[in-house]
Amino acid sequence: MPNNTTLINSTLSVTIVVLSFYTISWHKQNHALYKTAKKTQTENQKITALNKQLLAEHATQVSAEVIKKKTAETLDMDRPKKINPLKL
Repeated sequence: MPNNTTLINSTLSVTIVVLSFYTISWHKQNHALYKTAKKTQTENQKITALNKQLLAEHATQVSAEVIKKKTAETLDMDRPKKINPLKL
């Protein structure tokens, strides 16, 4: 019959080895998750930047159209229907 201390030491040693394997596995999974999260964050930042750029361009176009429409209504400015060439 093995000594009680030997049995406890063996059990603890096996437990430590098993926990070490789990720690290594957890670290690899955590690193893979970090890489995926970083890549996703970069893609989201690119999409957000592109979205902001498109919104700014759209706002510029809309504001230009509004200004053009207001000037046409307020000042009765229409494009000339006929353009006469000027001879020099």
